[in-house]
Amino acid sequence: MKKLLCIIVLGLSFNLNSLAMNPEFKKEIFDGCYLDAKSTLGNQRAKQYCTCTTEMLHRKFSDEEILLIGQKSQDEQMQAFSFASNYCNKNADAPN
Repeated sequence: MKKLLCIIVLGLSFNLNSLAMNPEFKKEIFDGCYLDAKSTLGNQRAKQYCTCTTEMLHRKFSDEEILLIGQKSQDEQMQAFSFASNYCNKNADAPN
């Protein structure tokens, strides 16, 4: 799952300018996660995992904070976002 988190973080990094102040920011994060995760996790589990991680990131961080973290080093991004990945790996239907 560390690989999936890395992919999400890299996807955010490449799309920073195009996503700034976009009302569909949450959807963009989910879509990027899902595209990467479905080949590893399968469709249903990828939807669960990406829904969970997207929700957790948006509960803890504003869009602007996510964008700022996306500009940091990969290690700093992994550290900031790992709480969501770790939790969602262990709790398939979370958060509800």
